[in-house]
Amino acid sequence: MVRYFCLLIVLILVLGGCSGGGEPTEKFSKEDMGIVRIDNGQKVHYGMNRADAEKVLGTGQEHARGVFDYDFGIAVFYRDDAIVAIRMEEESKGHYQTTRGAEIGMQIGEIKKRYGEQYEPSQSDDILDYFYDYKKGKFLEKNSPETEEEARNIFIFSSMFHKGQADTFLFLDSYYASSGK
Repeated sequence: MVRYFCLLIVLILVLGGCSGGGEPTEKFSKEDMGIVRIDNGQKVHYGMNRADAEKVLGTGQEHARGVFDYDFGIAVFYRDDAIVAIRMEEESKGHYQTTRGAEIGMQIGEIKKRYGEQYEPSQSDDILDYFYDYKKGKFLEKNSPETEEEARNIFIFSSMFHKGQADTFLFLDSYYASSGK
């Protein structure tokens, strides 16, 4: 009987440790700063070069310096030919989701399940912002870099909501957010 009890405890510990519990929300990688095509699973993420991104997205239409629009409500912003921001809008629904499985139309609670509770408090329920210092490996309470280098190491994931449903997702670094480049 004691043997079975010990085996049960070991099994619970092993399965509990492998379940992933809260792991997806404890860290935020460059790959987490991206999107996935629903039809084929191909990914586009922060830091990816334009040539590789366009293998997934198709050819973009430049509408501003370094800003390209793609089919299905996707816009990508490039700096030195690498992705520094991705915007997903309503037209992407059914075509793209984030690499953590968030989709346009989801409610705020569903986004929090995928990205965690470490977001910046907002005065309204229509914006949800996460700030993650890539170099320090931790979420931040606010976005306040002191140097350009610090700003380039802070990832931002922003969800915008209309009538309780996500209508825009934005992945970018803090430098792009403050400078537009």
